[in-house]
Amino acid sequence: MFLGDIPEAAVWAIYFAPMVSFAIIAGALLLRVPQFQDQHASNLTIGAIGISWLLALWALDTSIGADGERVGFDSHLWMELFELRIEFGVTLDSLSALMMFVVTSVSLLVQIYSTGYMHGDTGYRRYFMHMSLFTVAMLGLVMASSLLQLFIHWELVGLTSYLLVGFWFDKPSAAAAAKKAFIVTRFGDFFFMIAVVLIWTKTGGVFDIAEINAIAEHHELSDSVLTGFVLGIFAGAVGKSAQFPLHFWLPDAMEGPTPVSSLLHSATMVAAGVYLLGRFFPAVEASPDGVHTTIAYVGGFTAILAASMGIVANDIKRVLAYSTISQLGYMVMVIGLGGFVAAIFHLFTHAFFKSLLFQGSGSVNHATGTFDMRLMGGLWKVMPITFWTFLIGALSLSGFPGFAGFWSKDEILLDAWKYDKFLFVIGVIVAFMTAFYMFRVIIMTFVGEYRGGEESEHGGHGPPHESPRSMTTPLIILAVPSVLFGFFALNGFGTFLEGSLPEEIRHFEFKLEPVVVACSVSAALGGIGAAWAVYFFRQPAPEQLGKAAGPLYTVAADKFYVDEIAEDGVVRGALDRVLGPAAAAFDKYVVDGVVTGAALAARQVGDMARRLETGQLQAYTSMSMLGVVVAVAVIFVLSGNVLER
Repeated sequence: MFLGDIPEAAVWAIYFAPMVSFAIIAGALLLRVPQFQDQHASNLTIGAIGISWLLALWALDTSIGADGERVGFDSHLWMELFELRIEFGVTLDSLSALMMFVVTSVSLLVQIYSTGYMHGDTGYRRYFMHMSLFTVAMLGLVMASSLLQLFIHWELVGLTSYLLVGFWFDKPSAAAAAKKAFIVTRFGDFFFMIAVVLIWTKTGGVFDIAEINAIAEHHELSDSVLTGFVLGIFAGAVGKSAQFPLHFWLPDAMEGPTPVSSLLHSATMVAAGVYLLGRFFPAVEASPDGVHTTIAYVGGFTAILAASMGIVANDIKRVLAYSTISQLGYMVMVIGLGGFVAAIFHLFTHAFFKSLLFQGSGSVNHATGTFDMRLMGGLWKVMPITFWTFLIGALSLSGFPGFAGFWSKDEILLDAWKYDKFLFVIGVIVAFMTAFYMFRVIIMTFVGEYRGGEESEHGGHGPPHESPRSMTTPLIILAVPSVLFGFFALNGFGTFLEGSLPEEIRHFEFKLEPVVVACSVSAALGGIGAAWAVYFFRQPAPEQLGKAAGPLYTVAADKFYVDEIAEDGVVRGALDRVLGPAAAAFDKYVVDGVVTGAALAARQVGDMARRLETGQLQAYTSMSMLGVVVAVAVIFVLSGNVLER
């Protein structure tokens, strides 16, 4: 610990700094301030997130000094209404401190990178406004002490993702991808919302996350309630972290600008689901065994499914998108196996090397005008910084010994070896596939002869060239943690991470299992070697390999027809042909029928009542006398017990 304890106001400033930049940029755009130029928007965003990054370092230092234990900040009452009491606050422990550091670090580098990538774009200021808002949403999510507070920022992350994926909304593909991402993740969010309501009703109005975990850990909830709650938050994680069957939105989300992919869909937004499971890990641990098995096997299946699609994709960003889904599957799998430290450690290392790879793909696109690897090749000669940094990211993702990804992936495989040998085999196969498709990318993109690229939407790109310094500097910086951050495993990192957990479920012990290490290294080296054999030496040639795979290659290339099932089967089939007409009929005959019927009944009653208004005094007197007689008769019957005789 180098500094004193961070005050609560400084922790809140981590959250509010990018909010201020968002408000200023939004105000300038709304009021059309002529003096507010593009560089002002980028400088303001970078400055605000830079402040958040410095304060996040201070928060991390404080958390390390507290051994990862929760630093006690009281919650603040926001609203109280009858039984509803809503308090908001910040949580500072090893998990939140680490995530604040990850979010601010990656976001800061992405903003710097964006100044070069987005230069000249007509929506430059709007882009940085949305980036500021997304950073606010993500920081609010990881800092929240209340489940309701977390859910609000969870939804705000979804909104800002929609705005950034559809940033180039004039492109039909980008607009469709934004809608797809927003709608698909809503399915998971719906069940997450049910989990929020369920736990609030069953705990007597508790929203505090630490309290909910304590209640679950001490088995104060029935198994059915705990199962419903954990599966509800898991459904939310399935949507945000793109797990099967809600994984198919993420590859299409690559339609957004590449820095968006680097931030949202590699390091932060998609990591929110894994963070959510980690934050409620005590509740997950206390849930029945069937829940653990469900989480682990959904993650394992997603990992191998996405890896198989990554092997056959030709768009470099889509390969990285499938890789992200696969690596998130790894994390979800090990959460189900009880490996809290392994999941968060891999989330930590993955954020940096995957952000590096996405930014590297943007640098390649900047030089070639395309993301299609079949039109690339030979770029290592003219783009040395991009090549070497991309190679470092690929080696880390592949689990090459000594790189960050090796250490975190080894922890995942170790937990799988201890608790489920079948999932261990799946994990090793995925490790081989990961190394294979990443070095397929390396060879097709950087090795051999340049294959011409294509004209970009903004005009010719000219001959291949290295990207400007604003884009290469973040690549160089991100390459450092992609190598070094894995060595934290040797220095008590697991013990620090478990500081956010109750003592009863802290069981991490750093250990290198020879069998696991041998399998992990063999898978990585085997995948790299196989990629060189197929795509460089062409022994066998990729075409021969595709023919030998037969229908399996075709099915994987067509993404296992999940898009067709979801869009044609569910949306156009069930919704358009069944639920759509049913809803229209319900609206016409029930909703409109009730409204029209009520209006018609009121009109008829009015017509009848109107006939009583004759204007004759004798008629009014007779009606009054009749009313008195009826009233007396009723009183006589009720008070005299006539009905009981």
